[in-house]
Amino acid sequence: MSKEETQMVAQIEKAMETFLKEDGNANILVVGATGVGKSALVNKVFGVDFSKVGTGKPVTQETTRYTVKDMPITLFDTKGYELASEEHSRFLKEMQLYMNDSAKKINDQVHIVWYCIAAPNSRVTDMDIAMIEQFMKTGKPVAVIFTKSDMSTMEDIEAMAATLAPTGVQSFYVSTQFDQGGNFQLGELMTWTYEQMEPSVKYAFLRAQRANVDLVKKEVNKAIRQHAAASFAVGFTPIPFADGPLLLANQSAMIGRIMKQYRLDSDFENISMIVSALGAGTIVSNLGRYLVAQLTKFIPGAGSVINGSVATAITVSLGFTISEICYRIAKKNLSGEDVTAFVSDLLKSDEVKQLFDEFFKKEMDDQKKKK
Repeated sequence: MSKEETQMVAQIEKAMETFLKEDGNANILVVGATGVGKSALVNKVFGVDFSKVGTGKPVTQETTRYTVKDMPITLFDTKGYELASEEHSRFLKEMQLYMNDSAKKINDQVHIVWYCIAAPNSRVTDMDIAMIEQFMKTGKPVAVIFTKSDMSTMEDIEAMAATLAPTGVQSFYVSTQFDQGGNFQLGELMTWTYEQMEPSVKYAFLRAQRANVDLVKKEVNKAIRQHAAASFAVGFTPIPFADGPLLLANQSAMIGRIMKQYRLDSDFENISMIVSALGAGTIVSNLGRYLVAQLTKFIPGAGSVINGSVATAITVSLGFTISEICYRIAKKNLSGEDVTAFVSDLLKSDEVKQLFDEFFKKEMDDQKKKK
């Protein structure tokens, strides 16, 4: 490992400790009849089998609380009920009592309800409607998920959604087998869940889910811009062009946050492996030296110092560059590709510099338009 990578590992590990403490836990209650495919849905979304890998603790007669080490998600999994059963009333009453948790701390409350209905059954039962309405009365966000939609028809799915329309509940049709072609709504379910999630834990859900990497990229890039603005909005002291590399090297906290939101921290055993695999130390070091040589070209007549607006543009550009690389790695991970060769080829090419150039030029152009 290079000197730059060793220094960055230490800085990122320190920054990540803080971020880990800041994260809350997103709590999701998953409800559905026996055989609707709740486990398959959860495994697809989070990339882990909670029932096998996680620690399960019964919290009611019908509900088990599952947690997985280093995963910022808690699943409350209900026992599957039979579509025709005398137990419906008892089940409904228990769920209603369990959901009235406003007196609990935010981290202990149920934040979202995913109510699963198997699309191939082609019907929404009175029991379904009764339970959905009771869940909605608690004030919790509720989504109905038509599972196994690849085994149904759009006509049947639309008919079921129409049956639910009077309740006002949001519904999504998904498949755990064929969700990559854009014909199913797993990605939309992730976006809805993220937007409805309690603000203090929504980033925990964003980091844990693996079904919508585009959503992660969108929110990460928002956070990068906020980070840059906060870093330089107050009391930024202009620094010499020659210290440009230091400006980049000091962004370890931002880089650590980006890696974490793309869940690269869970794909490697430790931060040093991430830094080496991503080439983050090399990228920052090379971009820093490159930046000094290019600043006068980007900012003619700017003198010999970097002011706050330029520093913000530099930080945003670095963040977007790292985010784009992480995004590509995450997409390849989802498709089961080996990312080692990809990263190696990327670092050997000029693409990283080209990405940084494009982002930086756009930032400076945008700043000129605002003047």
